[in-house]
Amino acid sequence: MVAADSPDAGNHASVDDSEDDVFRLQRLRHYLHQFPLSLPGLTFSEVLHDSDNAVIFLAENADGLTVAVKRFKFDARKMDVVLLEYFLLATRALGLLGQRSLVRLLDAGVEADAIYMVMEYIRGETLKHYLDGETLPPLAQRLDWFGELVDAVGGMHSLGLLHRDLKTSNILVREDGSLVLLDFGMETRLLLEAGFLQEGEVYCTPYYISPERIMGEMADESSDFYALGVILYELLTGHKPYESLQLEELLKKHVLAPIPELPDNLRAFQPLIDGLLAKFSENRLQSSCEVVRLLHESREE
Repeated sequence: MVAADSPDAGNHASVDDSEDDVFRLQRLRHYLHQFPLSLPGLTFSEVLHDSDNAVIFLAENADGLTVAVKRFKFDARKMDVVLLEYFLLATRALGLLGQRSLVRLLDAGVEADAIYMVMEYIRGETLKHYLDGETLPPLAQRLDWFGELVDAVGGMHSLGLLHRDLKTSNILVREDGSLVLLDFGMETRLLLEAGFLQEGEVYCTPYYISPERIMGEMADESSDFYALGVILYELLTGHKPYESLQLEELLKKHVLAPIPELPDNLRAFQPLIDGLLAKFSENRLQSSCEVVRLLHESREE
């Protein structure tokens, strides 16, 4: 072990950094060889994430801006042309929306027979990280976060888009404390079309799935509101409304278990929870405006 004040300490750190750089470069070359992508003006530097469906690269554009590039793994030539055009148009529309609570989309297209998306790169921790901590952030902060999340979902809905996979691990808290929603539900349609998912397969986290989706119905805006209800309950209490180690039992709770009651000190938010976690979609709050109104009323009590 080299002491901190040893003459070799600085060299030791440099060797470690150099080895890390070599590993990152080798990993980057491996992924770019397996999943080719070359975009004018972008210099790739690292692999940020790899999943069954896509790989995300860290890159820098010609202006020195650090961006994240999501490259889907399926062959775009097998996609329905109409669906592909819809995806690209919707992506550009989201980019023009300019809501800070939505990750900013800078570009999207097809290159080397692959669909890609270029997004702002955001430093921060997931909302899940904050809620899993030993101490919850102040209630006012958590409610502000929920308001920002509702704003993000409302922006998507205004364009006729659904998220379909709202969860705390899909939400980042920036270094300045503001919240930003990641991922977009329109990707689900691409995965279905490409055969990465099958019709009827549940593509969302079981803790946040709405009763109607469990029963095999299609997602709609109210399904996103149900997931918002689960997240609000987490923000208020620090735990989920329905929990189980068994998937079947968890799904059963979503469909049949009563909506949990909040503790007395949070009882003012019960109408909002009830309106978001209603078992039948027609009984839920129907717009982000309604959610915002009830949130303001609850905070004033």
